[in-house]
Amino acid sequence: MARNPARSAAGSFINAITRVDAVPVMGALLFMIATLAFWTQMQPFRSLQDYAAVQDTTQSNDLRKYTTLAISALVIAFLYAEGKKRHVFDLVKIPIVVAVLSWSAVTSLVSANPSLALNRLVLAAITVQIAYAVPLLFKDATSFIRVLGICATVVIIASYLGVLFVPDLSIHTVRDVTEQPLAGNWRGIFGHKNDLSAMAALFIFLGIVVARTNNVIWGIAIVISSAGLLIMSEGKTSILITIPALFGGFLLVWLRSRTASAAVAYIPILVMVFFTLGGVLFPSLEAFFKTALPDPTFTGRTDAWSIAVQAIARAPVLGYGYMIFWDLGMAYGVTSSVSLPTTFSHAHNGFLDVFLSGGLLGLTLVVVWTVVLPFRHIQKVKLGLKSKEERAILAFFASVWMFTLMNASLEAILFNRSNPIWYTFLIALGCLHAWSQAHGRRT
Repeated sequence: MARNPARSAAGSFINAITRVDAVPVMGALLFMIATLAFWTQMQPFRSLQDYAAVQDTTQSNDLRKYTTLAISALVIAFLYAEGKKRHVFDLVKIPIVVAVLSWSAVTSLVSANPSLALNRLVLAAITVQIAYAVPLLFKDATSFIRVLGICATVVIIASYLGVLFVPDLSIHTVRDVTEQPLAGNWRGIFGHKNDLSAMAALFIFLGIVVARTNNVIWGIAIVISSAGLLIMSEGKTSILITIPALFGGFLLVWLRSRTASAAVAYIPILVMVFFTLGGVLFPSLEAFFKTALPDPTFTGRTDAWSIAVQAIARAPVLGYGYMIFWDLGMAYGVTSSVSLPTTFSHAHNGFLDVFLSGGLLGLTLVVVWTVVLPFRHIQKVKLGLKSKEERAILAFFASVWMFTLMNASLEAILFNRSNPIWYTFLIALGCLHAWSQAHGRRT
């Protein structure tokens, strides 16, 4: 009997499909959904001309909340389906993360608005859970970098298309409710030019690792297009620290001396803290800072730091609860100026905002989690590197780590719920932790 060519071809296609391992595809798809959701905060091309939306101090975005919960449930379901259910509760096995979340819960319970603080803390904890599960969604690091590169490419293309076709929603304008002086600065799919500039810098690091591990042309295209976004956003902070973070990441992988590595990692971070907060923390040095760097925030927001420092002095132990100080108008109880607090929605410094939320112990725990332990992980992992691809990926994580901590001196991104920079930073922390643990088991 003659075979039907069409039926034979269809059968071959079906057989091929059934032989495809769906697990990596599902893991990659889940990661893409999570990453694009957190990067866009479920509000791509957000209008800044809608007064009601911009002035919503409680940021009650139900879509964001329910999407975060759904992604968390999907991650857990994936791990169960993959026979990795023992990893579902890995996060509670990390003492420093448990300590940070537990202490934040205590300070939130005794805050002025426990319901709002705890609601935000729960979403922050879920974000950590999702980011730390990323290494479990992929079979190898190269695949992870490839999918992360796809996500970045989507954001880059969308940002350029937004500038072309919906400029009012992708470029700051004089019609925006706040910060009209930023008119002309690109913000792409994000809500602020500082978010675009920081993410563009992280995409530059990503483009380099894509070029070194996947495809050279694709990686170079990511780097060039991201540099264009960085320049057009006019994000001075990100422009200033991109190169130091990039080369710092390379040096951390290349250097063998632990002391030299510590110097490369921590000196730039300490310099940023010194030149930004120095004039506020040490009034006797104020004249020096005004001479050396007349406007260390680039936007004249030392007033926010002064308010934060005064507020911290009033509640140094417990703070004010997780991320509610600015939104509930508590700054009015600190400064004599009636209008000044309305200018700020955060302290423009990640370390100060963490101190405001959780007091001295909260700040100490977060510093151990985000500053001390990642350096130890990097040092441990680099001793067991076996290929140039692994070196490239570790350098990428190290650059992301250094960039975020330097940027934290000028932006409130540390432990900041679903902030896109914080989420990307969390992925780096989660991957470094998992890599370090795996290296420890091998040795």
